[in-house]
Amino acid sequence: MTFIVATPVTFTTAATDLWGIAGAIDAAGTAAAAHTTEILAAAADEVSTAVTAVFTTHALEYRTVSTQ
Repeated sequence: MTFIVATPVTFTTAATDLWGIAGAIDAAGTAAAAHTTEILAAAADEVSTAVTAVFTTHALEYRTVSTQ
């Protein structure tokens, strides 16, 4: 039979670690926001413009969802 021992210190340490991970993910997302939402078209043709618009829209939608 397996027993689990959980003390308040263990929970506090785990919660602190999780907050640290969440903070690192938020910081990385913020740092990458400009690089992932400002995409330049590869060429001046219609296809490149359309593909750029799709990726830009996707990046902005992801950014909106990730801030919620």
